Amino acid sequence: MIREVSGNLQSLVGETSGTPKLPEGYRLDLSEDPDAPALRRPDGTVAARFAAGGLRREVLERAALEDLLDASRREGEVRPRGP
Repeated sequence: MIREVSGNLQSLVGETSGTPKLPEGYRLDLSEDPDAPALRRPDGTVAARFAAGGLRREVLERAALEDLLDASRREGEVRPRGP
């Protein structure tokens, strides 16, 4: 979750108002590479990377929700038991 909006983040997520509404634990990481911000999962792994110039709030929110949905589908899969 993004706790504080910096001017840098505001310009990255475009002209839309407000901070991105991300699922619990997801966050936008600008520290590793400001030119390619990373959407991080609650466990810290990278869910997606974006080009800083084209990042929009709606795209960031959609990527987080799609990743969360994909993870929940994987958890619900029936897996065959080993030998």
